[in-house]
Amino acid sequence: MLQFSTLSELEGHLPGGPRRFPGSRGVRIIVVAIAVSWMAACGARGGGPDGARPAGEAFSRPLEIYRDLGFMTGPGQFPAVASFATLAGPSDSTFVLLGMSLPNSSLRFQRDAGGFFAEYRIDVTFMDVDSTVVKRVEGREIVRVSTFAETGRTDESVVYQQGITVQPGSYIVRLQAADANSSRGFRMTDTLTVPDYARGAGVSSPVLVYEADGRASRDFMPDLITNPRHTVPFGGNAPRVYLEAYGTEDARPLDVRIVDEEGGIVWSAEVVLRSGTRDLRYGVVEVPPDVLPLGKFWVDVSVDGAPVTRRPLVMTISDQWMVANLDEVIQFLRYIAHPEELDSLRTGSPTEQRTAWDRFWDRRDPLPITDVNEYRDAFFQRVRYATEAFRETGGLPGWNTDRGEVFIVLGQPDNAVERYVGDVDMTRQPNAEEWVYTAVPGGRLNLLFYDRTGFGRYELVPSSEAAFRSVADRLKPRPDRN
Repeated sequence: MLQFSTLSELEGHLPGGPRRFPGSRGVRIIVVAIAVSWMAACGARGGGPDGARPAGEAFSRPLEIYRDLGFMTGPGQFPAVASFATLAGPSDSTFVLLGMSLPNSSLRFQRDAGGFFAEYRIDVTFMDVDSTVVKRVEGREIVRVSTFAETGRTDESVVYQQGITVQPGSYIVRLQAADANSSRGFRMTDTLTVPDYARGAGVSSPVLVYEADGRASRDFMPDLITNPRHTVPFGGNAPRVYLEAYGTEDARPLDVRIVDEEGGIVWSAEVVLRSGTRDLRYGVVEVPPDVLPLGKFWVDVSVDGAPVTRRPLVMTISDQWMVANLDEVIQFLRYIAHPEELDSLRTGSPTEQRTAWDRFWDRRDPLPITDVNEYRDAFFQRVRYATEAFRETGGLPGWNTDRGEVFIVLGQPDNAVERYVGDVDMTRQPNAEEWVYTAVPGGRLNLLFYDRTGFGRYELVPSSEAAFRSVADRLKPRPDRN
């Protein structure tokens, strides 16, 4: 089990029903030696008529994306993601490697002398086609963090992995995971075909990993840390794929390819696994990150013309916020970026774009000595929250609204109240919201959002819009002239 920690979420409320505002400050503390630099982005309003699906909306719900790719996933309150890989096992058996990750925020933590701890239960059951239980693995895991802030992490912060020995064949697999101190959890059933590596399958399934070392024997699992979500941050480290080959007289080359959703080959290489023995060769393939844009891909592996073994790979700005391409990210970045910065992200080679991406966030990093960009993480949380909290009539996503933009740029208001402005209908429902910020450039800022149509479309009144634009422009760093 692995743990990371980051920003907490603070609460704020609007009268007329609670609206939870995430906090805008925090420090991530790395508690294991694995650098996972999740990227974050900011929202920007795009055009498009009401009722049309805004750019970025189709690819912004990670759990749906993971489910479509064949992963097991939990619900919104328990957003676990689980995946399986297979490796040769002892004798004629096969190892099924289960990897599951979830955020700290899905668990209920309790305080003790060492900080805070939570527990979760996991139950994996393999059944044959007649639903007869063939194998069952149960466990209870403890998660410990040192600060309250770490309990609210919303990114991938807990990783569970387990190697399970089964015979080759077709199975019905039921996975259950639940918080031990609340009703949160999920149960999902899927089918799994376990290959026979003792009689013909020459290459393991590709295993997406954070770290990996090989093994000298099929009797035990390799020393690795799996990447259950198969997700790699844009601008971050190279995607890493652990592979094994079995029963090869010589170290034969493997054909490794990255294929996009249309079937086009984005990258390919012949890889020779030289470590290990004749019966078990292994190695880690690092895919050059510069060749991969944002999007969904497949890792294909084959040897000597054998059927291709395929696993998904997702390149994104975060495992919680997904977009299809860099153009969609740029729409979000308009809120905090100068046009010159956006031009540098749009143009140039993939390598130049990644350099511009890193420079964009580095210039905004308040604590460069830390392993994480606190500014970027805070904005990511704001975008994610705004998308859901401020969704308006016609399916307009929250990041694409006036309230969403203000929240993304300025964060949680110090005070927020509902108001009656002008004529209201017979229901006497408030038709305006006033947000107050007391610590922004220029001093106190009062912003009034008015629902002119009565259909839940809140827009800044002209005086408030002018005041907000002035503050937002002052918060933007000057473009880098170098």
